Amino acid sequence: MVITIDGPAGAGKSTAARRLAGAMGVSFLDTGATYRAVTLRALKAGDDLSNSDRLVEHIRAMDLKLTPQPNGLHVLLDGRDVTEDIRTEEVSQNARFAAGAPPVREELVNLQRRIGTELGDFVTEGRDQGTVVFPDADVKFYLDADPNERARRRREELAQRGEQADIETILQAILARDESDAGRSVGPLRVPDGAIRVDTTGYSIEETVEQLLRQVRERTGWEGA
Repeated sequence: MVITIDGPAGAGKSTAARRLAGAMGVSFLDTGATYRAVTLRALKAGDDLSNSDRLVEHIRAMDLKLTPQPNGLHVLLDGRDVTEDIRTEEVSQNARFAAGAPPVREELVNLQRRIGTELGDFVTEGRDQGTVVFPDADVKFYLDADPNERARRRREELAQRGEQADIETILQAILARDESDAGRSVGPLRVPDGAIRVDTTGYSIEETVEQLLRQVRERTGWEGA
């Protein structure tokens, strides 16, 4: 079974996908980690992130492993745990270079499909999972939330890691990311055909996951947790 969750930054995709996968007892494919990993690798190398050929070289050369752990997904890049490193604001702001370059996205889509084949049953999240990467998914979701709510969540996420950021700055970055994601020529942010739309504004993560579980049961007859 393949379940996709798409939506803009800060809508709760990653947390919801992890929780949903855990509740169902299936794997979680964090596609955002693939974009962040190549971005981190290029930053560490001091490369020009606008050089898509160089980013493709990084993807082909890197050893990336996404390993589920009791406390969340661990990301190993070239044998080093970069779970926290790929979530810094520097990486978040620069991941747009990988996301906006057609040859880089194509390479990462192939990587994500290979990982998906290895996982079997899984929940995946991103911005083009139900439209491009896994268009034949069994269930597709599109999560959204008010931009101010998304900015507040992002500030809390950064604060938990000891990073401080002005909420207005975060909000403007989110709005700019929305525009960039929707306007790019390849894999733009869209509501997938047949996707179930869920507005998470005002809902806790537990309430959101329960909504998703209910829809999975109704659409597939799944009778798990």
